[in-house]
Amino acid sequence: MKLKHSLYLVPLLLGGCIYIGHPNDGYNTIPDIHTEAPRSELNPLPRKHEQSSTYLIRTPDDRCLDLSGVNNKDIIAHTCHGKSNQQFTFHNDSIRIQGLCLDVAGNQTQDGAPVIAYQCHGKSNQKWYREGKTIRSSLNGKCLDAGKHKNQIRLYHCDGSSKQRFYISAY
Repeated sequence: MKLKHSLYLVPLLLGGCIYIGHPNDGYNTIPDIHTEAPRSELNPLPRKHEQSSTYLIRTPDDRCLDLSGVNNKDIIAHTCHGKSNQQFTFHNDSIRIQGLCLDVAGNQTQDGAPVIAYQCHGKSNQKWYREGKTIRSSLNGKCLDAGKHKNQIRLYHCDGSSKQRFYISAY
């Protein structure tokens, strides 16, 4: 044990920085962001005073998230027109459209899980947070994706692609 602690002091005495050891040995100096702050505080959805407004959620290729008229539950990326099936509101950490909440269908955690509009119940599969330009599920940290499954919005591991970037604009 004394040797291990001495090795950590060597860089201090020499004026440099060297990492020795395993990241899980208790000496990791980079905090795990998910344990230090609730995800909703990292990059929140619009603030409470903005939550009464409606918003369009746009993709980089200028499509908008849209409640599909086919079955009134699928969330798709569609040409922006600004009608009520594209007007989203934000309530704390939920995203709502026409009185329903964005929902990871059936609490699915695998890549490709569908995102639908469903009756609001407040569980983790209906909670969302922003990280950069991504919109992530509190269920599993995966990103909304508008490109891997035709026009349907699904959840996938975040990969930094443009299909996972979204822009929220007041309507």
